[in-house]
Amino acid sequence: MRRISPLLLLPCLVLAGCAENVLFQEDAQVPDGRWERGWNPTFHFDVDDTLRPHNIFLDLRHTGDYPYSNIYTFITLKGPDGGQLVDTVECTLADPTGRWYGQGEGFIHSYRKAHVLYKLRNRFPRKGRYSITLEQAMRVDSLPGVIDVGVSIERADPAQGT
Repeated sequence: MRRISPLLLLPCLVLAGCAENVLFQEDAQVPDGRWERGWNPTFHFDVDDTLRPHNIFLDLRHTGDYPYSNIYTFITLKGPDGGQLVDTVECTLADPTGRWYGQGEGFIHSYRKAHVLYKLRNRFPRKGRYSITLEQAMRVDSLPGVIDVGVSIERADPAQGT
């Protein structure tokens, strides 16, 4: 029987370690690639750990047809007790020269973590079912070029402070 090299197992262990920190991740496809006012996707997730902090990210994918360098969103976080918190978040998508931030090849650009952090080291006050609703908050009713939006929640690393 052949032995597996430890170097081949290292990438698998790294990926498995990253997956352990993800509490929740879900995306919703934007109908017809245009984020219309009134289309407000809601994401539901369960929290069991009220002691460990979590980082919450807004995930965005858009094409080069997106006409603005940023996007404002209203984010409603609702807790298991019915209480809710509404925030306005600006997501900067391009630098002042118009060059897109984030990762992307060709015409599609993805944004997550570095540019669209919603809450850093957030502690959920109660165990139970939470929801996050996203609403576009731009001054126009329709945003062409937005492909999908979503939410990622990761357990923060207590040793690093993030």
